[in-house]
Amino acid sequence: MAATAWQLYNSAKKYIGNGTIELGVGNFKIALATSTASAGVSTFTLSTFGQIISGGWEISATGGYTSGGKELVPATGQWTVGASAKQIKFTYSTVGLTFTASGSSLNNVKYAIISYGASAAVASARKLLCFCQLSSSQFSVSSPNTLTVLPAATGVFTLT
Repeated sequence: MAATAWQLYNSAKKYIGNGTIELGVGNFKIALATSTASAGVSTFTLSTFGQIISGGWEISATGGYTSGGKELVPATGQWTVGASAKQIKFTYSTVGLTFTASGSSLNNVKYAIISYGASAAVASARKLLCFCQLSSSQFSVSSPNTLTVLPAATGVFTLT
């Protein structure tokens, strides 16, 4: 199975609207979550990465993976006018991000989660933006292999 489309958390829509999450600027991270997160990660009512941590859904910080995830490279955002003058879209895109299993495996991977917050922010305080199911079942990345999370050429998501 190919990865699913990125899905926005309901709270992210509010945070984008009130300026808490600034697309195209700021500090974004991608974290990896386990198959046990199926019931939790896809609950659109989550709002902070602390809920992912307390649910025990993030993969273990082993094999070169750091708790809280990995920072995305500087992102770009663009507003575009859609099919009518009343339709405006924001497309957020970034280059792929590679996780390298080093010394041991990255185990039970199933989801990728993008969060937002100041670079010095405690992981639990980061705001959840969106998630993607990378596979229909869990998988492991054995050392020294890599997992690259690469968004579609059209970007991670578009708001209209």
